[in-house]
Amino acid sequence: MPVFSSEGLPVRASGGDESGAGDRGGREPGGRELGGGVPGEREPELSEADLDEPADDDLYGDDGYPVRPLWARTSTLVVTVVFLFVVSGAITAWLRISDLQQRVDTLEAQALAAEDARQAAIMLAQDLATYDYRDLGGNFRHVAANATPRFAGQLRALTEELGPELQQTRAVAKATVRSAGVVRADSSKAVVAVFVDQTVTNTRNPESRTEQSRMELTLVRQSGVWRLDQAGEL
Repeated sequence: MPVFSSEGLPVRASGGDESGAGDRGGREPGGRELGGGVPGEREPELSEADLDEPADDDLYGDDGYPVRPLWARTSTLVVTVVFLFVVSGAITAWLRISDLQQRVDTLEAQALAAEDARQAAIMLAQDLATYDYRDLGGNFRHVAANATPRFAGQLRALTEELGPELQQTRAVAKATVRSAGVVRADSSKAVVAVFVDQTVTNTRNPESRTEQSRMELTLVRQSGVWRLDQAGEL
């Protein structure tokens, strides 16, 4: 039944079943629309994996080529930097060890060469300070065989000069090396100080006397052999 207002205009009824049903189905109080799903059916829930997994559109760039996520690119960069750092450290350590080993080998070689020169100087000094007027060339020939051509020539000239006097006085000398030390040395040259006790007898002094002397020998290495190149008294 129509209802009229006080001005005589018709007023729409507000409690009808159809309009009420329509309003209730479309909106709830406050103007918010209600879900229009099938009655009794629940919306699917998303798992954590679904939430963390990027959408397919995010894996491709604007040109359609796949694009790696930022976290993947960052992880690869970190691994690469760490790898390069480890490799660089290993190479540096190897170079330092190699250089250290080379220095140790060089020092060991120099020490062995110096000791060989010292032993050679002991024998040469003993032969130089030992002589017998009956065979002046005996020990001197041994020295000359282990000397450089220059020193061997000087030794022959000295023997020819002093030989007659030693034979006239019947001089005999026997030397004993007390000690010897390397003054300086490298792989090719060495200077050795040798301390010698020399016992001498001759017609001027029938009773033997012992004289102490210090000799400095310079040796050079030729073809792996230490040879006497210079000798003098200090």
